[in-house]
Amino acid sequence: MLAGVQERLGPLQAWLFPQRVYLELQDQAITAMVLDGRRLTWLDQLTLPPGLCVGGRPQNGPALADRLGDWLVEQGYAGARIWAVLPGAASELRLLKGSALAPLMPKELEALRLPWPAETAVDLLHAPLPTCPGSSVSVAVEAALLEDWIDVFADAGLGLDALEAAPVCALRGVGLQSGWLLGLEPEHSWLLRLEQGAPTWQWRLPPPAEPGALQAELAQCLSYWHSRAPRPSSIAVVAAAALPASCVEALRGELEWMDPLAAGALENGLADPPALSLGLLWGLAAAEVQP
Repeated sequence: MLAGVQERLGPLQAWLFPQRVYLELQDQAITAMVLDGRRLTWLDQLTLPPGLCVGGRPQNGPALADRLGDWLVEQGYAGARIWAVLPGAASELRLLKGSALAPLMPKELEALRLPWPAETAVDLLHAPLPTCPGSSVSVAVEAALLEDWIDVFADAGLGLDALEAAPVCALRGVGLQSGWLLGLEPEHSWLLRLEQGAPTWQWRLPPPAEPGALQAELAQCLSYWHSRAPRPSSIAVVAAAALPASCVEALRGELEWMDPLAAGALENGLADPPALSLGLLWGLAAAEVQP
């Protein structure tokens, strides 16, 4: 009898006290994380059919909403409140303002140019540009893409509280003030140069599935900067949870990999947690998890 009462109370409790679920959105998979304070209580991944999401944009919103909503209901998170991080392909750095552009290299200007009309962009992060006084940069996403995801979560019966860009979460999770931040995602990699905690330059790199090409272009990038300025010694790496373990292992070396469990930022409350990278998800959660 008690079991029957608890079963009927479940939906009411979910409605009265919705659970916070953190989602990392990628084209191949959606990874979900639930915390109790800093303690990891649930970690799982939903594989997506090819073409359902491309470049971080839903291609079939209703189908994606059905899969996501059914999955969370089955796992006991009906009506959850969602914080989500978009893939890096969905965002761009752009130069917001500035007159003294001389300190910027041509490649920087190219990397900071927004690919969409300015009126269709939503800025998710503003930061001063130390190499260019009076200027600032923004991590921006296209407004239509945000609207597509808002519709997906609404159709899935989920409340969307925050939707952030991968570089924003990576910067927050690593907390690096100066050096390099390398983001590894299934579709591509990206490298940010940081000065005084601000992103000053971005370079698109091959995906982790092509480790040889990635390492070659990374070396070229570092050599390019070393010829013009002292090379920052720190290269922090944030990997997406959707990466195959083989890709991650092929790139491990002397880089500083962001592992919130190993670093003690998160506590493991799972008996057998899946082998997933949590750098982006931790950067997402760190915005509201208390010290």
